[in-house]
Amino acid sequence: MKIRLLLVLLLALGLAGLAQAQDPVTVTVWMHNHAPRVAIDEELVAEFMEENPDIIVDYQVVDDFFTALQTAMASGAGPDVFNQFTLYNAQFYAQGMLAPVDPVAMGYQTIEDVYAHYGEGLIGETVLAGDTFNGMLYGVPTELSNYACYANDDLWAEAGLDPAMDFPTTWEGLAEVGEMLTKRDENGTLTQRGFDFNWSANIYMMLHFDPMVTQLGNSMIDEMTYTADINNDNVKRVMQYWKDVVDDNRGGPQFTVSRNAFNAGELATECTFGNWGTPAMEEAGINYSIHNIPRWDDAVNDLGFATYAFYLQVNANSPREVQEAGWKLIAHLTSQPDRYLNEAALFQPVASYLATDDFADNAIMPTFLDELYRGEYHPRFAGFAEVGDALGRARDRIILGGEDMDAVLQDAENEVNAILERAQADIEAAGGA
Repeated sequence: MKIRLLLVLLLALGLAGLAQAQDPVTVTVWMHNHAPRVAIDEELVAEFMEENPDIIVDYQVVDDFFTALQTAMASGAGPDVFNQFTLYNAQFYAQGMLAPVDPVAMGYQTIEDVYAHYGEGLIGETVLAGDTFNGMLYGVPTELSNYACYANDDLWAEAGLDPAMDFPTTWEGLAEVGEMLTKRDENGTLTQRGFDFNWSANIYMMLHFDPMVTQLGNSMIDEMTYTADINNDNVKRVMQYWKDVVDDNRGGPQFTVSRNAFNAGELATECTFGNWGTPAMEEAGINYSIHNIPRWDDAVNDLGFATYAFYLQVNANSPREVQEAGWKLIAHLTSQPDRYLNEAALFQPVASYLATDDFADNAIMPTFLDELYRGEYHPRFAGFAEVGDALGRARDRIILGGEDMDAVLQDAENEVNAILERAQADIEAAGGA
């Protein structure tokens, strides 16, 4: 009787343990809204759950994504998997919110295999540098972007120019050609801009302005030391170039945003679109060609505007089994780069896809791939948006307000260093590093 009772108890305990082992794991995923991508995501998520009945995916498209994600992660109530912008990766990394990539859970043997998935040697390291900190990888890209210049070929032809032959390789040359493409009425009022910068967001001071500085030497921000060097000759040279665009009546922030103006046929050259810009151009009937970002004639670093990306990441505070399920899901969500490029205009630079005829036949991507391999990500640091705002104010004080450049740049350097120092202190106070 005692033996029978013991067997019943053991059987009951075994069944309970089996039931517990078979309880499904729920992975909560937060994504920002991009309708073409969401449609593919949802299809792949459904496919993933069918193949993995022990994993439930709670996929959510979140409004006001960046604010909501920052708030949720800071409170400890964040999602298990999320798609984060490289501009804000450093904040999450420094506060210990990111789990390192789990190559085994993703179906690889080693982390080196993950890098090789995006390219051998330096290519893989360059592609994944946006989410690599101190030699550790914390995510894989769902959409990687950089910039190229677009020429409105019809407007160039009206000026007697052929972009295939005449598109300048230097900033000095672009200033000259830009003037040739500029039209003014009898009162000197601009009716067509030849070239203009994108003045619409202060983060572009780090994505567009700072790379022009880095072409000449070093970035304004050192992400390793959290220090700023802004009042120097290279920054002054770039600032003067931007100022000349306004002073010479060739453009400026008072005009229609450059991307909108290009699609309206009012701007002959625009250099802040990614590959994702082409559907709107084609819808607008713009006859365009794609060209490399100019470099300074005496540039010491061969790079265009900044590379940036969204990376799928896993919450370090999620339970271990949820993290593993999250990385398994991420591997599935990044397994069809052809669909994301062809259906959503989002580039996932998987090496095997880049070697296909489908990618080789893509007329848009060669320039962007060239810029990717020669370029680099923007500096990554906590307080990115606040630093961008400080730099935007300095730009406007100099270019629109006519204030002394040396004085304003020194003010900006002091302000940005204070922002970076404060960001470091906040990270340390939260227990980060």
